[in-house]
Amino acid sequence: MHAISGKIRFLREQQGLSVRGLAEAAGISAAALSQLEAGNSSPSVATLEKLADGLGIAVAAFFLEQGTEQDVEIFDLDDRPSVNLGHGGRFVPLTALHQPAGFEPMLVHLEPGGSFEEQSYGIRSAHAFVWIRRGTAMLEYVDREFTLCETQSTYYDARKPHNWHNRSDEICEMLMVRSR
Repeated sequence: MHAISGKIRFLREQQGLSVRGLAEAAGISAAALSQLEAGNSSPSVATLEKLADGLGIAVAAFFLEQGTEQDVEIFDLDDRPSVNLGHGGRFVPLTALHQPAGFEPMLVHLEPGGSFEEQSYGIRSAHAFVWIRRGTAMLEYVDREFTLCETQSTYYDARKPHNWHNRSDEICEMLMVRSR
């Protein structure tokens, strides 16, 4: 928890933002951001998304080292951190840190009964694409539910309340790509 709290502070200070400035840009309270930076609380996926939006960076920047700038970035999935989402899920950031892409890919694993977040949430990124690589997942979207099976995909407006759940007895693996 202290590694991510330090990274949040480092990225905020790197951009010359005050706690209040980042909190306003991210749409969270300054008190909540102070608690995160002090390591007194752990950010949810929704909070990390909001902080990334406020900083204008990919969520992966909280978990990956900057490295050296290159024209082509190649990486091995095994070398990427696996970030625990709680709630029976984890994700692996697939973002290239030095390429100015307008999207952020990640590999998401949901255990049986797992979910992406505790409750539905919306983010500033307008577009999301999800492809189910393995298993079955249920997209809770506003007041509707959609079940997607292996090899199916969907686009949706990620600003609206949504969440992903695995209600099956098998692991679900999906590629999620969000606009930035």
